[in-house]
Formats: sequence, C-alpha cells, structure tokens
Amino acid sequence: MRKATWLVAILVGCARGGGEASPDADRPIDARRADARDVDAAPDAPVIPDAGCAINAGITPAIDGVGDLADYPASQQVTLGAMLGADGAAIAWDANALYVTMTSDAFLDGYQPLHVYVEATTALVAPVRSQGKEYGGLVPSLAFTPTQLIAARRISDSGSGPYDGVLLPAASWTTRAMVFTTGVDVFASSDNRTLSMRTPWAMLGGCPTKLRLVAHVVHAVVGNEWKDLIPTTTAPWLVSGGGYYEIDLTAPPAVASWTTF
Repeated sequence: MRKATWLVAILVGCARGGGEASPDADRPIDARRADARDVDAAPDAPVIPDAGCAINAGITPAIDGVGDLADYPASQQVTLGAMLGADGAAIAWDANALYVTMTSDAFLDGYQPLHVYVEATTALVAPVRSQGKEYGGLVPSLAFTPTQLIAARRISDSGSGPYDGVLLPAASWTTRAMVFTTGVDVFASSDNRTLSMRTPWAMLGGCPTKLRLVAHVVHAVVGNEWKDLIPTTTAPWLVSGGGYYEIDLTAPPAVASWTTF
C-alpha cells in the first residue's frame, strides 16, 4: 500500500470477511479511470498459436454464465484466501485460451473488479517485485512483474467505455491490448455472483509455455482492501506481494501440479 499509516490495520484486518458496502458506493470506484478513453497506442498484432505451439490441449470449460464453476472438473478448482462468503474459483486452459471463473459476494457490487495478473513467457527468470494497477486509490504489490492484467467487473461500462479486457503495464496499466465482448470473452451470472473470463493466448504473447499468476478482487473497504486471493499466499498489501503460482503450460492443467510460492 502506498500509505504507511495503513499498514498495521491492513495486516490485522485484510483477511476478515464481511460484506460492508463500498465507501464509494455513490461514486463507483474507478468509474472515471482506465476505461476505453485510456487506450494509448494500439499494440502490435498478436502471434496466434499454431500447430507447433507446445501449450497442453488441457480442457475447455463450457462457460456461458450459467453454473460456470460446475463446468470445471474438481482438479481445476482453486482454494481462495480471504473469502467474503461461500466463494469459489476455477482456472483452466486449452490450446487457444486461458479460462478463469470466480464466484464471490463482492460482485454484488457491480464495480468491484476481479484482477488476474500474469507473467506469460517461454522461460521464467528470477521474479522481480512490481506494482499493479491503481483502482479506487489502491495499488497492489506483486511478487513478480506481470506482462498482462486480465480484468473484469460485473458492470463493465460505467458510462465512459468498457473496463473488461486485457491491459498492459505501459503507462501504469492504462494501455489496453483487448476489450472483452460480453457473451464471448466475459460472462456474468444472473444472480450477479459469478464472473467468467476467456482470454486468448494471442493476447498473452501468442504461445507462452510458462506462467506466473496471482488474482484478487479489489474490495476497497478499509481493513479488507483485497479479497478472494489466488493463491492463498498472495498479499497485495505487503511490499513483498506475498506468494504466487508458477505454472507449466505444456503440462496437464490440474491445479495440484502448480508450484505455489
């Protein structure tokens, strides 16, 4: 966190549950930031995976906004830290895309986003700490340097353009590589508690074979700023950023095979 005076409160309260209303309920957090107007330069044309790409064929969950968590096998269910309620998440991939689904009470507030940071590459080197995207006055610490941020919230467009999509670290995460299309790349359940995202590998470097990954919901309640942590070791309120997953994309996608730091 950027304000040292919050550190003690965060360390004590970050993992508490609770359904407090957002302090910015009358002004949706980030509603005026990082929307479509913030796109800088158009990114280079992505490399599309071909027959020679070594990404494992994995599984293809049939996400459509209806019972999406059940579309993943048990092997892809991810344990969450700092849950708000009966929350859950799953992550998988196939040869074409990365799939992330989360169920959380946080999404009842349409402006609390799910942020998934990835370092997608063909060879991981020693991790370098970094900072993530500012949202609602909060800036998370990360234990590695992401290449992309996959972001979605239940209400994507607050009136100034869509929020959902793939962002790049250039210009403090205001450069956008892809805007998600509702019903194609991102899905929300009718009970407003589940978000699913499908991100083509073409937007994550083309054919990455190694991945570092962390995810969280920006809850923006004092003492509970970040919720639904993936993995449970991540700690965006600490300078170190806490832990993360390292994933071999050439192997079958079962979560049990991922390395947790």
